[in-house]
Amino acid sequence: MKQSELYKTKVCIADKHFIHRLGVKTILSVIGIEPDLYEADTFISTMSCLKDVEGIKFAVVAQDILDPDMNESILKLKAINQDIKLLVVCDDCCKCQTNALFILEEDTRQQVLEKFQSFFYDDNEENTESNSDLLSEREVDVLKAVALGYSNKEIAEKLFISINTVISHRKNITEKLGIKTIAGLTVYAVMNDLIKPENVKG
Repeated sequence: MKQSELYKTKVCIADKHFIHRLGVKTILSVIGIEPDLYEADTFISTMSCLKDVEGIKFAVVAQDILDPDMNESILKLKAINQDIKLLVVCDDCCKCQTNALFILEEDTRQQVLEKFQSFFYDDNEENTESNSDLLSEREVDVLKAVALGYSNKEIAEKLFISINTVISHRKNITEKLGIKTIAGLTVYAVMNDLIKPENVKG
């Protein structure tokens, strides 16, 4: 699915824990997706969400809301919406033979990011470059500095460029990555190994 279409699509995030649902929303922002989001914290509320909200295209579902027999739970969700794509966060995908994509709890941050991108973007999409490949070398420098907590003035001094140039680079970065917040840019930089978490200010 093209990025422009992902701004109009609907996504259900199903997990018992608020902090986990927040983490999924952050990852969506990092990969440049801002869809209509619906949240559920039980299997029953997930099924209700899929029944009551028309046009949900994707669901990110945690193992903790599924029955011990994950196959049966996933088939129930698919029965409500046959076209839905499911991304299941679990500790062992071997328990399940159903057609769904899995993220394992032991996956690295890069693996998680790649699986989310694979889940939301069609493999045959023409633009297969990663978002970071779209940035120029100078834009990457500015992104790193922004993620590390530097102000525009500090970035300008550090990179020997004008403040207007910094602002222009930041605008380009936001447009290319589809990430509007400093927090989102910081998470993106960390997940793509551009900076180390311990170096972030504050």
